[in-house]
Amino acid sequence: MRKNLPLILKFALVIILALGIWSFFYFESSLTLRILILALGAVGLFQIKKMPEILVLTNVYLIIYDLYNIRYGLAVPLAIIMIIVLVLSVLVFYINLEITQEVKFTNKNLLLVYLTVISLVVLEIFLAMSYWPVDPKTKSITITVAFYVIIKAVYLHANNMLSLKRVSGFIIAGILVLSTVFSLSYFYGM
Repeated sequence: MRKNLPLILKFALVIILALGIWSFFYFESSLTLRILILALGAVGLFQIKKMPEILVLTNVYLIIYDLYNIRYGLAVPLAIIMIIVLVLSVLVFYINLEITQEVKFTNKNLLLVYLTVISLVVLEIFLAMSYWPVDPKTKSITITVAFYVIIKAVYLHANNMLSLKRVSGFIIAGILVLSTVFSLSYFYGM
């Protein structure tokens, strides 16, 4: 069973991607964004062996975007959405760890701590962004960038390469991406 785990997890990523694209098409009317998401999903599927992060980050974006739209469009209670965010962030982070094999945890308790902390950070950002009057696309990109920075910080910490210089580089890159997204959403109403 342990030998087939990466294959099962890759299949789970593909299922999450298919459900995410289906619900993205339900909520999004822009043809450009639909084509972009399909292209990202296709690139992620073709690069799943070399760079599974593309597929993982696309899934995170789609999950968060869809959950915000479900929350606002279908009036689902916030507590239910938060439980789904918590479970899916644990699942996606665990899938990322198992597929990339970047970090090998010999201590399972440490793995549980990382899973708990990362899922709670994503949940906290999701909750804070829920009350911010910005488009769900912008909120989703913000959480996706934060998720990426957190994943890379965990990788650096687990491999004893964590330094202030490296973390500050990730944070600066994240701030640049987010400032670009916010300025585009402010000026172009994305």
